Amino acid sequence: MRTAAVLRAVLDFDMAHYIGHARSVGRDRLDPALRARMAEAYEDVTVALALDGHRLGRQERAVLRLAELVFQAEWKLALPEGESPQQVAARGGGPLDRRGKRYQPYGNVRLLNHVLGTRWHAPDGAVERACWQTVRAVASGWRAYEQRTVDGTETWARDALPEPGQLAERIERLDALVSLTAGRAPALRPAAATPPRHWQDYLLPHGRANILEHLTVLPQTTQHDEVTFLRVIHLVEATTWGVLARVMSAAEWLRARRWEYAAECLDRAAVLAAAQTQALLVMRRTMPVEHFHGFRAATGDASAVQAFPTQLLHIHLLGVHPEKVEALHEATENAYVLLHQNPDFEPLRDLLHRVPGEAAGRRVLDAAHRLDQELYAWRKIHYGVALRYLPQESTGSGGTSGAPYLRSFYQDRLFDADRTLLPQHRSATTTAPDAWVRARPALSPFN
Repeated sequence: MRTAAVLRAVLDFDMAHYIGHARSVGRDRLDPALRARMAEAYEDVTVALALDGHRLGRQERAVLRLAELVFQAEWKLALPEGESPQQVAARGGGPLDRRGKRYQPYGNVRLLNHVLGTRWHAPDGAVERACWQTVRAVASGWRAYEQRTVDGTETWARDALPEPGQLAERIERLDALVSLTAGRAPALRPAAATPPRHWQDYLLPHGRANILEHLTVLPQTTQHDEVTFLRVIHLVEATTWGVLARVMSAAEWLRARRWEYAAECLDRAAVLAAAQTQALLVMRRTMPVEHFHGFRAATGDASAVQAFPTQLLHIHLLGVHPEKVEALHEATENAYVLLHQNPDFEPLRDLLHRVPGEAAGRRVLDAAHRLDQELYAWRKIHYGVALRYLPQESTGSGGTSGAPYLRSFYQDRLFDADRTLLPQHRSATTTAPDAWVRARPALSPFN
């Protein structure tokens, strides 16, 4: 009976009202009663799925799974009993009392992963296909949003608009990004012009575009360029998942000595990495520094250190860098990537050392070098973004040193300047991760 009541409450929830309200006032000023209702609903939904999920029909289960993703973001952004972060700290509250504005809820990254299919361990081809579809849908929707801004018809996030020339360049760059997706994958069904009210309009497979267009873009403020920041997060996340999937697949083909398949995977990863660079350049070239300062405080402690696919990609390429261990350990959501810090794990760089020098092996090394160059170009721009937008004395959002932290790793590559493979990082000692890193409960808020 309780599960039926939870399902009824979810179905009665007005998605259009939630999205419209969040966008009109900024998510940071969301009605506390609405956020509290969503936070409570999240806990009810997780219990219902755990206890009665196997008894639910396919459609009912799909609704509750989607609701869990939507409600969890507000649950993590909420604070117990309406306390401020300072009040929680003063009374000595534990980590669960400091849910904070973490990376995943800030960008609704779990919803993005839901669209990409990474939650179901999809094959690399399916992930790449979903990545290209997502890049096309996000870049197209973002371009249309900016065009409506130019036309004066857009109604939300209207504070601190860019200059006309900046908007024109942004639209031009988004056009080019959309063009990169041509022929890569079938386009998604178009999103609704306004946020739909009912859950079924967001369910997979036909609701992917509605999720990307309406549910993932909920800025904390009404600053126009916070939408730019969120959209770049989504584009970088999507392309990184595609690169990661193909790199992991290439590693398996290398272990099987199937050089032609490994080379194809690395070639495809390099194309996605190029699209990732173009996405970051949209922000770097068209968003003024003062606009970022206008909403930075509202991002909370959202940080790329907590971006799971980015950290995992670095590890599958190069292994666990010994100087990154502390920062990864502090990013609680993703600290379990330290499980790769063991002598049996073989990153791509180790496997490439065993590739033969004949023609088939040379194609593998050429593709790996191209990927290495594309990722290096992205890291240089990312480092430049940190130098440009962060004050020199400021720390990164996740507690790192910001630009100095990025400077320590952006030149960490597969190849040196003369295309010679570099040796693998090895830390002097390998320590076993804490017990909580080894495994997480099925209902962990970090899942």
